[in-house]
Amino acid sequence: MLPPRQALTILDPTSLLGREVTEGVAQAFPELGRQLFHTGADPEHQVAEVSGEATLVAPLLDPDELEGSVAVVLTATPPAEATARLLAWLRANPSVPFLDCSQPGVASGESVCVLDAIPVGRPGLPWYHLVDPSLAAAARWLKALLPLAPEAFHATMLCPASSFGAEAIDELVSQGTARLSGGAPRRPVHLPTVLAFDLALAGGERRASFEAQFAELFPAVEAGLHVIDAGVFHGTLATVLLRCARNVPLERARALLRAMPGLRLARRAEGVAVTGAVEQDEVICGDLRVHGPCVTAWLLADGLRVGGAGAVVELVSSLTAS
Repeated sequence: MLPPRQALTILDPTSLLGREVTEGVAQAFPELGRQLFHTGADPEHQVAEVSGEATLVAPLLDPDELEGSVAVVLTATPPAEATARLLAWLRANPSVPFLDCSQPGVASGESVCVLDAIPVGRPGLPWYHLVDPSLAAAARWLKALLPLAPEAFHATMLCPASSFGAEAIDELVSQGTARLSGGAPRRPVHLPTVLAFDLALAGGERRASFEAQFAELFPAVEAGLHVIDAGVFHGTLATVLLRCARNVPLERARALLRAMPGLRLARRAEGVAVTGAVEQDEVICGDLRVHGPCVTAWLLADGLRVGGAGAVVELVSSLTAS
């Protein structure tokens, strides 16, 4: 069990993901103390709304302020100097677990990629990197079907502007306004390109990062991913194909998916729209089919809820149970 009278530290709780994580933790663990800091260059306090109440968020001026943390949760990428100070403090305090929810992560090679549970018996520092929220739906689907002895997995994912933070959502609004008025959108700062009313293939570096995370989670399954950035605000859509070692009975696949927490099969007459998954805490799976050894489906999810706040709650549960 976690030591009493200590606090879970959440860094950058005012970020888009940070707001979801902080609210999720507050609701799931009302008895667990929390301390909130931001890592921005501005030395002023910020204000976060937690459970309907305003809460001050102090700047993390001295990493020693993290003393007493049962775990440190990072929800956004800090400036380089702040990152160096944070990692130095964590190395000097190797018993403090570190949950890195930033993308592509601040401690590549030192942290282990996780989906919804802390791995048992891992040597080294207790540092964990949360899989990218855009991958959460596909990863949970594949995890549910592991008893089918999968050999290869392919997915095409449409990722929303929220993947890049709150500023990216505002930028998408500005791009849409410019295009509707017949003007040229400004050069993007937070989004990878102009996405208003458009789709764009993600860069090779980002796709490689996704594939590396997937390979770490499922080392025995050959994975190929296509990543598409979409001009939508929230919610991910993925089409998935799994090839198994032998023919798959449809009812066996359905039973495995029904048994997976946080995932449900779509109802027969349910509409298919990404907005139907926004602000929901589950992955929706539809059009499930089997073709001999292959299983196909589409998936809808709010990555920031399922793969962000929901995953952090599950990971904190793993820590409290250890």
